[in-house]
Amino acid sequence: MVRYQQIHYDIKQDILNKKLKQGQRLPSITTISQNYQCSKGTVIKALDLLCQQHIIFSKPRSGYYVADCLIREDVDTKGYYLNTGNPLIDSFPIADIKNCLHLATELYAKNSLDTTLRGIDSLNAILSSYLANDGVYAKRENIHLIQGITQILTFLTLSTFPNGKKNILIEEPSHRHYVNFLKTVDVNVLTISRDELGINLKVLETYFKNKDIKFFFTIPRNHNPLGTSYPYHQRKKIMELALKYDVYIVEDDYFGDVHKLSKYAPIHFFSYQKNCIYLRSFSKEFPFIRIGIAVIPNSFTETFEHISNQSFYYSYHIPALVSQATLEAYIKSSIYVKHTRKINQSINKKLRLIKTITNDWDANYVKLIGANSGFYFSLQLHPEISVDHMVRRLEMKNVFIMSNEEAFYNQDRFNNSVRLSISQVSLQQLEESLAIIYQTIEEIILTI
Repeated sequence: MVRYQQIHYDIKQDILNKKLKQGQRLPSITTISQNYQCSKGTVIKALDLLCQQHIIFSKPRSGYYVADCLIREDVDTKGYYLNTGNPLIDSFPIADIKNCLHLATELYAKNSLDTTLRGIDSLNAILSSYLANDGVYAKRENIHLIQGITQILTFLTLSTFPNGKKNILIEEPSHRHYVNFLKTVDVNVLTISRDELGINLKVLETYFKNKDIKFFFTIPRNHNPLGTSYPYHQRKKIMELALKYDVYIVEDDYFGDVHKLSKYAPIHFFSYQKNCIYLRSFSKEFPFIRIGIAVIPNSFTETFEHISNQSFYYSYHIPALVSQATLEAYIKSSIYVKHTRKINQSINKKLRLIKTITNDWDANYVKLIGANSGFYFSLQLHPEISVDHMVRRLEMKNVFIMSNEEAFYNQDRFNNSVRLSISQVSLQQLEESLAIIYQTIEEIILTI
């Protein structure tokens, strides 16, 4: 290994091992050259390579600082937390985000902020091409900035739609927070069963044709509790049926960039920019800012503008300027792409491990659902195993998982499953926790 490569490797390892922490200033070029007995040019070459990889960044007349887009998953000896989809704060490039905010502040300090109820124009200008990379083709005027998906779902649920219909259709299981919200408001809710194979399209067509459905809320890929995705033909057919029967699709793609699927086309792709409201959030990638995107078809523009104007007075849904500025700088700097690539690599390793470990489990007692993409997967248990009992027993062993019961609007249709997330565990923790889970299942089976 040549000298500049050795310097590059050593600094990177010091960052990984937290000898150098995010935001910390590196030793001076002179100090590094003396330590390695090399020229300053050799040190600068190593530092430039680290800058290109967005692991460090430079401040004029100040030096080099740790930016760090490296993924860390600290081993927490207190427990195994598989019950949340929120990644660890420490896994985020905090200094990178600070640097982007600094760049955004400098940019906006020299220019007047042209902002409306749709957000900063300069950010809106780049979102169309950004979304197109993921198969979401929309004109600039159809893309709206939002603070979060839950807030927009509230507005959509309570709003009158252009199709004049009244009932809401959701898949089961679904997002538990939205399910709980639906139970608190005076709306008519219908459900359709979903499993690892997807949904019954004939049943869906019957609903669309006969049940006065204003919109169908769906989480089509890997971010739903099952951790599964609709196959291509189902995504295409869902949109075709929606257009045929004048039903809106509300497509929740809130983890859109966390784990990409090869050649994946969202439901919106088949919509011809009609009858599909596409939602995406960046809150999981950026824990410090609240910002998301809503792609609104022309037929819904008037309704959405009414929602925007009303929310201005009682629940402002436009993200703060600091959130918009940070996101714009992050996307423009390409750091965002590098960070999501790191997340993808981490997830892929964990999913392969899950498949390897569960392959030896007795399918009569527990069935793996999902684990093909994203943070989530489910375990469907033997009917005689009480999910609540198992969750409590695992808590006593410091393994924390979540029952899927709240993800069912009709809890009598609960499929006796638990949801697990890999977002806050390392590979080692994942292996250890899965071993504890299966051992606990075996213990319970012996008592039945």
